[in-house]
Amino acid sequence: MLIAGTCIGGGTIALPIVLSKLGIVPSIFFTLLVWASMYYASLVSLELNLQAGSGLDLGRLSRRFSGRIAEVIGAGSIKILSYALVAVYISGGSSIFQKLIGDTFSLDAVALSYSLIIILLLSCPVYVVDNINRILFVGLICLFCPLMAGLLSIINWGNLPLFAENYTDMSIWRSLVPVVFTSFGFQVIFHTLTEYCNKNSAMLKKVFLYGSAIPTIVYILWTCAVLGALHNGNAGFYEQMIHGNIDVGTLIQELSRITHWQSIQSLIWWVSLLAIITSILGVGLGLCDSLKQTIKTRIKNDQLSSLTAATLTIAPGYLVAVFIPNTFIAVLGFAGMILAIIAILLPMYLLYKANIKKFYYKELQYRLLRTLAILMGLIIIACEVSLW
Repeated sequence: MLIAGTCIGGGTIALPIVLSKLGIVPSIFFTLLVWASMYYASLVSLELNLQAGSGLDLGRLSRRFSGRIAEVIGAGSIKILSYALVAVYISGGSSIFQKLIGDTFSLDAVALSYSLIIILLLSCPVYVVDNINRILFVGLICLFCPLMAGLLSIINWGNLPLFAENYTDMSIWRSLVPVVFTSFGFQVIFHTLTEYCNKNSAMLKKVFLYGSAIPTIVYILWTCAVLGALHNGNAGFYEQMIHGNIDVGTLIQELSRITHWQSIQSLIWWVSLLAIITSILGVGLGLCDSLKQTIKTRIKNDQLSSLTAATLTIAPGYLVAVFIPNTFIAVLGFAGMILAIIAILLPMYLLYKANIKKFYYKELQYRLLRTLAILMGLIIIACEVSLW
């Protein structure tokens, strides 16, 4: 559940937008492919933690098996990824909030208010933020199940967008590969679970297999339900989504409009809001905590140092959301490129440098599988760079 909770969040809302370009059948197969790649990559990071004899974050693992340069790359990549995701969640959250209140206020005003609220929350003690986040995530899961049942009940199963017209077009794949990959970002939790599971390799393998499978099932159900409902309810809107002319706020607004049941409409808004808020609190908490450790050496007052760290965590994302509009999908793609470094390429490099004689996970001995994983990481980076 910890792994699933780390994955499922605001990025989930973006999946129907990007996967509409493929259709339901290619989307399912591609989601399963990404899941298999990320599960294999998780075994690499687990192997490194087990070989190190204790749970170490990516920066310390890099120093242990390679040196200072690798440590800087690992720690720097995680910081960049965190800031990118904060920008994504401010942009997406502001868009949803604005549509919810009926465009009464400008997007800039909503983004500022939303950012200030998150800053105040992150300024609270860690246990307060943690408890708030837990309550919100439990609420998200409880609301998601009846929402799925409601959406699936209104779909015309004889008229589904199984294949998009140009789903084989490589230009389409370039834009969606990094975004889907970002939805499987559970790399910040390896060292924690290694210790929590007492370095039990068999248990850890099952934990990451089932933990990553849960969001995979959720993503497939959510994508199929949303695409089916929108394709049947408003074909014109669905066409605009394929061409990338829809933001997440507009998607949620239209999804609410075509579902005539009042209860389903309410669930759509609540699930979307909770997904965004839990995501930004989770990512923001980790980033804010690391910044606070640095700031404490200069600002001795705890409250002031917490407020400063929270502001430095949220302010860059707010500026991106305000001055670069419609950034939700674009920044998710950039985050996917950074995640490819953190999740695949750097761990694979460390695995090579570790010169392991006896593996905990036999799958990592096969050179073909390791080569395919590296190729996947390079493809993700190439897809994002080609869009610049």
